[in-house]
Amino acid sequence: RTLPRRGRARGPRASRRARSSARPERQRSRRMLALREAAGAALLLQLARLLIVDSARRASLPPVTAVGLLCYSFAAAAAALGALPPASAATLEPSALAASPARLLASLLLYRSLAGLGCHLWLWLAACERLEPALGSRRLLVVLLLCTGGAAALAAATVPPVQRRYASSLAPATLFALLQLWAQSSPESTVTLVSVRLQTRRLPWALLAAVAILDGVTAALSPLLGIGAAAIYHALVGLPHNAVLPPPPPPTPSLRRQVAGEGDTTTEH
Repeated sequence: RTLPRRGRARGPRASRRARSSARPERQRSRRMLALREAAGAALLLQLARLLIVDSARRASLPPVTAVGLLCYSFAAAAAALGALPPASAATLEPSALAASPARLLASLLLYRSLAGLGCHLWLWLAACERLEPALGSRRLLVVLLLCTGGAAALAAATVPPVQRRYASSLAPATLFALLQLWAQSSPESTVTLVSVRLQTRRLPWALLAAVAILDGVTAALSPLLGIGAAAIYHALVGLPHNAVLPPPPPPTPSLRRQVAGEGDTTTEH
C-alpha cells in the first residue's frame, strides 16, 4: 500500500524537477537564437550601408549579382509583411505547389533566419563579383538555374520521402552551387573568412561543416545537394578557360630594377 502512495507523491515532484531543469536549457536556446538574429540583422545593415553609401561599388555590380541581391531582399521583406508564405512553408511536392504556387518562391528565395539571409547575401556578393565577369551574365544565370534544378532532381532521386522536407529549401543549394563553381574555377586562390585564410577550393566544405555544427546535420542536406549539382555540371560541361585565372608571371630582372628605383636602371645602361 505504501508503494503506490510514494509513486503518486513522487510523480509531481519529479515532473517539477524535470521542468525546472529544462527551463535553463530553453533560456539558453532562446538567448542563442536572439544572438544569431541580432548578428544576422547586423550583417544585413552593414551590407545595406555598403551598397547605399558607396555609389561606385553599387554602380559596378554586375547584373546577375545586383538582381540576386534585390530578389532575396525583397522576398524576405514580402514574407515579413505576409505577402509570401514563410520559409517554413517551402516545399517541392507537386500537389502542394499546385495548391499554392507561391511556395515555390519560398523554397527558392527565403531563409528561416536573418543570420542565414545575411550570410547568403554576403557570400553571394563575394562569389558573383568574381564569377560573373569570367562567365558572363547570361552564362552565370543559366548555370545557376541548372544547378538549382539539379539540386531539386538530386533531392527527388536520392533523399527518402520522410527526410525530403529538409531539402525543400533551395536557396542554400543555389548558394553552395555558386561557391562550388567559384572553388572549381580558381582552386588555388585564397579567401579570408572571419580572420581565417583558406584556399577557395576548401571554402564550400568549410561552410558546410559550419552549417552542420550550428544548425544540425539535416540543415546541411540542401547545401550538400547544391555542391553535388555544381560538381556534376563541372564534370559534364566544365567552365570556360577564362574563368580559371592563371597566376601572374614572375617579374623579369630588368623590371625588378625599374621598380627598385631610377639609380638601378641608369647603372644598367
